[in-house]
Amino acid sequence: MEFDDRRIVALTELERKIVNALQIHPRASWTLIGEALGIDPDTAARAWAGLTASGRAWMSAHPGLGGPGSPLIAFIEVNCRAGSADAVAQELVPKPRVLTIEHTSGGRDLLLTVLVVDLVALSRLLRDELGATDGVIGTRVHIVTTARTDGADWRLRALDAATARRLAADRPALEIRPERADHRDHDLVTELLRDGRAGFTDLAVRTGMSVSTARRRAHRLLASGAVVLRCEVAQPLSGWPVSGSIWCRVPPARLDAVLAGMAGVPEVRVCAAITGGPTNMFASLWLRSAGDLQRLEAQLSERVPDLETVDRAVALVHIKRMGRVLDDDGRAVRLVPVSVS
Repeated sequence: MEFDDRRIVALTELERKIVNALQIHPRASWTLIGEALGIDPDTAARAWAGLTASGRAWMSAHPGLGGPGSPLIAFIEVNCRAGSADAVAQELVPKPRVLTIEHTSGGRDLLLTVLVVDLVALSRLLRDELGATDGVIGTRVHIVTTARTDGADWRLRALDAATARRLAADRPALEIRPERADHRDHDLVTELLRDGRAGFTDLAVRTGMSVSTARRRAHRLLASGAVVLRCEVAQPLSGWPVSGSIWCRVPPARLDAVLAGMAGVPEVRVCAAITGGPTNMFASLWLRSAGDLQRLEAQLSERVPDLETVDRAVALVHIKRMGRVLDDDGRAVRLVPVSVS
């Protein structure tokens, strides 16, 4: 998708509320959203259609993480030969296991988020795909062991507390132990990853299932956390236009407590325990300005004296985020469906 008008249009107050509502309850009916926001359901649906058509907001999905049999996620720092970072990034864009690509400051050219079946698959990706990409001269890998917070938890904060609670109360509760989708669910998972708000009739048609089977299996996949939905927004329109990343060292005995505390920091998009390198915690942040990275580091140091920030980076541009290819204004232009196979 290419946009004729290069100007990125700011979100209206209504659009911000609809995005926030779908962050809380990604598959909420337009009737529920209309009632919660005090508008006609058709008005809400038209507003969302306009947001997605313009690439300013969209629904992403990814396989669930952290449960038995769940795939493995890793952050990979990539160093490129001078002048080749863009060519390397474009070579990686169509790869379904490369979820996110950032061009960053600091001691790496690109920062990738990848999703693979296991460590062997990660090794193959590093050797056969990244290693074979012209322009790549080095990589550093950080394997996620626990992801306490991810982008699905981040909120635009455009709704009052009562409205947010009403939407959250209607969202089906997650089961305690996520399960991995089996082979019978493959087509359904694929369609949910393409369009997390697809209706059950549409899912049935696309997968060849009956409507009742599609409904039952989709409910199970979503309720178990085997598939996670998240409503995304073009970052320049979010009010937090700058992305930052920090790599930290925390005493192992304090790591769980620090992860839990980081989950309550509004700027935190992702907070994860990592292993395989000199640090054991990674956080991805959305900030008001680049200078806020230093301010937030100072606040975290005061709040958690044992936390040592070893490295940091500012994203110069997001090229791909959770399977969506983005333009320079952060708008979604096309989808590369997420896959771990």
